[in-house]
This record gives sequence, C-alpha cells and structure tokens, in this order.
Amino acid sequence: MSAVEVKKAQNNLSCPVCYQLFNNPKYLPCYHSYCEGCLEKMQVQSKIICPECRKEAKVPAGGVKEFATNFFINRLVDDLILKKKVTGEEKVNCDDCDEDDPVVSFCPDCNSFLCSACNDSHNRQKRFRGHAVVPLTELRSNKETPAIQAKVKIPLCKEHDYELKHYCETCDELVCMYCTMKDHNGHDHDTVNKMASKHRSQLKKVTTPVEGMIQDLSGVHDNIDKMVKKIRKQGKEVNKQVDQHYNVLVEKLMKQKDQVKQQVRDTVSQKEKALTTQLDEVDSTQGELVSMKELNDALEKSSDQEALSAKKQVIDGMQQLTEKYKKVNKHPVQSASMEFTPSKDPFPQFCSFFANANLSEVADLPQSIAVGKKVEVTIITKDSNGDHCSTGGHKVFVQLKSFTGNVTVGELRDNNDGSYVASLVGENVGETKLHVSINGQEIRGSPYSIVVRNYQALNLPNKIVNNNGSMGHPWGVALGRNGVWAVVDNSNHCVYVFDGEDKLVRKVGSSGSNNSQFNYPHGVALNNDNHLYVADKGNHRVQKFDVNGNYLLQFGGRGSGDGQLQRPVGITTHNGRVYVADRNNCCISVFKYNGQFCISFGSDQLVRPYDVAVNVNNQLLVADYSNHCIVTFTLDGHYVGKFGTQGSNRGQLNSPYSLATDVNGFILVSDHNHRVSVFDHVGNFIHCFGSGGSANGQFSAPVGIALSPNGSIYVSDHDNKRIQIFTNY
Repeated sequence: MSAVEVKKAQNNLSCPVCYQLFNNPKYLPCYHSYCEGCLEKMQVQSKIICPECRKEAKVPAGGVKEFATNFFINRLVDDLILKKKVTGEEKVNCDDCDEDDPVVSFCPDCNSFLCSACNDSHNRQKRFRGHAVVPLTELRSNKETPAIQAKVKIPLCKEHDYELKHYCETCDELVCMYCTMKDHNGHDHDTVNKMASKHRSQLKKVTTPVEGMIQDLSGVHDNIDKMVKKIRKQGKEVNKQVDQHYNVLVEKLMKQKDQVKQQVRDTVSQKEKALTTQLDEVDSTQGELVSMKELNDALEKSSDQEALSAKKQVIDGMQQLTEKYKKVNKHPVQSASMEFTPSKDPFPQFCSFFANANLSEVADLPQSIAVGKKVEVTIITKDSNGDHCSTGGHKVFVQLKSFTGNVTVGELRDNNDGSYVASLVGENVGETKLHVSINGQEIRGSPYSIVVRNYQALNLPNKIVNNNGSMGHPWGVALGRNGVWAVVDNSNHCVYVFDGEDKLVRKVGSSGSNNSQFNYPHGVALNNDNHLYVADKGNHRVQKFDVNGNYLLQFGGRGSGDGQLQRPVGITTHNGRVYVADRNNCCISVFKYNGQFCISFGSDQLVRPYDVAVNVNNQLLVADYSNHCIVTFTLDGHYVGKFGTQGSNRGQLNSPYSLATDVNGFILVSDHNHRVSVFDHVGNFIHCFGSGGSANGQFSAPVGIALSPNGSIYVSDHDNKRIQIFTNY
C-alpha cells in the first residue's frame, strides 16, 4: 500500500465528528458510527442527535458505551495502523520487550514487530516453529505491502477477564468459559466457531430482502422525481397560457391575472410539498436500508464474535425496517393535472383538477355481480384536503379486466357535483379487476376485485331428492359440516339427515308431543358440531339433537313471556346462539345453544316472521311473510332497514317463505311467486329463477332454501314433495 493509498484509507476511517481515526466506534440505531468519546460529547441529557441523518437516539441506561461496537471499523483501523508501521509512517517499537532497540522483523502469525534480540529468541522457541517471520527491510522494499492484517482481538469477559470464546443461544450473548459453568449452566451454548455458522446463515437470510427493497425504492424515487418535474413543467406551461391570454386583456384584468398565477403557484407548491414529503419518506427508508446493507456487508467479513454481537440489533432493526418499507406509498400522491381554460368570461378561471386520486373512492362497491347484467357503481371525487369535490369535469375512466385479459370499458355519467356513475357489465365468469382512474392516476384501492357469477345458469336443477317418493311435504332445509344436510318433513312429522353424497343417513322423530316427537315441524338448523335444532311449530318449542340423532334438550313452550314461543317457524344458529322466527309472537327470540333465553326483538317492525339468516356483515335478515319484505337487524336486535315491495314483477316479493345468504353477500329469497329471487348485499335485485309448476326447475310453494359452501342451492319444493338442488356455476 502506497503512502497515498494509506492516506486515502485513513480519510475513509475517520470519525465524521473529530476527523481522527475512529477510536472504539459505536453504532447509533440509525447505523451511523462515531467514536465513543465523540458520542459522549454529543449527548444532551439522555439523547443524541445523529449529525448525518438528524435522527434522535436514546442513550442506553448504561451510557454511550452500551451502544453496539462497530467491530468492522475497529478491524480496519487496526489494519491501517499496522500498515502505517510497516511503511514507516508511524513509529514502531518491539512488541515483545520494553527496550528501545530498532525493530528488524515482523511475525504475521503473532502480529508482532520484533527487535534483533527478540527475533533470535522467537526463532529458537518451539512454540513459534513454523511462523513465517519477515524482515522489516523486505516489507518496506516492496512497492506493494504484502496482504497482512491485524490479528483479531477477541473481546474479554467483563466479569472474569477471559476471552469470550463461547456463545449462549438461550441468552443470546457471548460468554467466557467460566460463564458457561456458572450463570449459563444448563443453557444451550457452544463455542463461537460452532455457533457462528448457524447464526451467520440466519443473519444472511434476514437481510436478503434488503437488496430488492433498495432497488424497488430506487424505482419509486425515480417515478416521484419524474412526477415533480412534470408538475413543474406543466406549471410553467400553464403560466405561459395565462400570460398569452392576459396580454390581450385590458389593464383592469392585471390584478385578476396575478391572482390566477398565484393559484398556479399555490397549486404547484401544494403538489410539490406533498410529493416532497413523500420523497423524504422514501429517501429516509432507502437510506436506512442502504445502511443495513452496508452493515450486512461488514458482517460477512467480521469475526464470529462480531457477527454474534450484532445479531440481535440486525434482526430487530430489520423487522422495523421491513414494516416501515411496507408502509411506504409507492405511487406519487399527486398528479400533474392542471389546466387553464380560456372563455368568453372576462375573468377566466384556472383549473388544477382538484380531485385527488389518492383520496377519491368508489361507493357501495359490489363484491360480486351477475354475468351479462348491468350494474352501477358511484365514484366520489375528493380534493387534497379529503373534502368532497363540488363540481364535475374530471377525467374519470373505468374499466373491467377479466382474468382472461378481456377488457370492458364502463359507461360514465357525470353528475356535475363531484360524483360519477359508471355502468358496468361483467362478460366473463370468475375473478375480475375493476380499474378506476382520475386524471390518468388510479384511485386509492384500485384495482378492486369483483367476482362475476353465473346466476343466469339457474334454470334446471342438478339433482332431485324425494326419498324415492316417500317424502311428504318438506319445509326447512339446512347445511352442516362435511356435506351433511337436513330437511324437515312437515306432514310426516320428522327430520331427514343426508350425507355429502345426498344419501339418506337417518330419520329423526315421529308424530307426538313427547321428547323426539314433532307436531308439524317447520325450521331446522345445524351448528358447527352438526347438532340439529328443530322448530317444532305445533308443540311451540325447539328440540336439540346430537349428530347421531339422539335427543339432547328442548326449550320454549307456549306463551308470550321471555323464553316462550308461539308457532316457531324459521331457525338459524350463529356464534353460540339460536335465532328463532316466533311467528305468532311477531318477533325474533334468541337462545344460547344450551337453551338459555337471551333476548327477543322485532315486535315493532315484524308482522309475521317466517325465516331468519345471518349475512356476511353479521346482521340478521328476517323474511316477513305478511309485510312482503326482508327486514335487517343487528345481532343484538337493533333495527337497520328493509327492502322489498309486494308484487309479482321481477325484484318484487309475495309472502316470502325463506331466505339464505352466501359468502359474497348475495341474498336468496323464496316466495309465493313460486321462484327464488337473488339480491346483492344491500337489497338490489339481480336475478330470479323458477316458476309455478311441477316440472324440473319449477316450484309449488318453495318454502325452504339453503346454500352450501361450494355454491349449491337447496330448495324445499313443498307441494311437489321434493328437494331440488341447483348449481350456480
């Protein structure tokens, strides 16, 4: 190493505060390093402000010395000092004696400079046999200093003053031989040589994502920087347009001109400020990632002790960095959309397209839509303050892109109040992405996922179940776990249980009023344990059976008091509770699985409740037979709303019997129109299938309906004495 190279290396290993070679360098949490003494001088109370990144660091309880030591820099400093001694830039004394005799050689194995006497003694001793002692004159005569390195200094135990050659995995710290026998007896520990390989691979694995994150944020930085330049360029262009227009106007417009130009400057400033803040966040995160990468590079060259000492700091720091990286907004928060529009008005206005795509949103976004059916969504534009825009004219673009790549552009209606209605048609069954952009920038959350479903295919049943003609008049039907399902036979006073292949497993109950007997039962439900709950209408009670059909308990009893029932019809279970449509008490009664009464509600809103179901929003839906509608409550009984009107037209209801919901929010309702109507999660009509009759796909009083997890629909065709099973895909 030449003198110039030594000087360059010294500059790179100088503390940014004292400009001297690092003396016991310490890491701050931001991964910048300084001399321990310099940090002590910078400490104010219990805090230190990093001179390079201005981040605040809390000083540990034990003082500055408790910050992690930068062993890598220490090694480089030792190497540099060693090379300066070799080149003669720094005075060198014999390391084996206190005499002031000239040094004549250097032993790389001992990392020692030797005088003539010590050199002779060194060569005579057996323990040094094989050491390649090099004459100092030979080292200094070479143009390039041989690759010599300072010997690794193994840190000493503070308690026992022995080298820390062991590592306790239980306590995550370096220990000496005596520590393993005392405080760490029984812990998982071994020599650092054996432990280092395992934990080095862990460190490498933890920090592997850093490189990709840095590259990703570099691209984000470039995109934001380009957007800043575009905004500045567009701002200049707008100012040019403003100048051209106002030059032809009379002097009285000059004041207005200045005001409009100020709007341009304010808008550009506002957009730049938002993007600058975003840039600061990106740069800060990228800087910390770069520091982590540098630390990781250093650890690859470090000693085992150094790697293990830094392990906890690296892992904790990487976890925090990863969370910070995930929160970085990788799209510019502002667009360059600004425009000056001349008009006949002597006071034209500057338009910056105040709609902020990052804050605008889609209202009432459907989770799924029916294939081929038009659906409308509303786009709400908001300005940079998050307030609703009050004017139209924004460049809104909406399209659906199917998983096959087909693109359908939506029709758009500008309401001229900051809102827009897009009409969309899903043309392909399956997952579809809804893209919404304003002024060329996609809004927050775009693209959205929407499932396109084939409800139009529900014309003919996939299967008919009638117990070989022995089924009486089926009413309620319910789906349980592992494909098990059950149906109430109203006229035969029993419940049939089927397996996943729709084969009859058992018959439960008979006519009567004793336990396990029924009097015109109507509703049935299965909980997560496949326990049966049967609404025994004529006996004014609910009976519970286990998975094998054994009687467990009953609750209810005729009356209008708490826990009493009069003609219970529909029933469902949810989260440990049983919800019963109490027809003649005009309410919903709620019980625990053990039959304990909880609450009743709905008497002010319901006339003749026939069935109940819980939707994806954890709300209770009630089919009100006499009100010809579906009423919604919270699970604790608060009224939410209703939908449905009386009639036979599409979307209307005529004495709804039963209802069911699926995981996408769809609501299926069977009614006296001898059909099943499909509504979305807020009650908008989508489709219907079935008609009056006895042919397959037709109904005569479809009084029960249930949905399986795979999308199959089970309908109790009461007067046709059968269950029809439909598949919606």
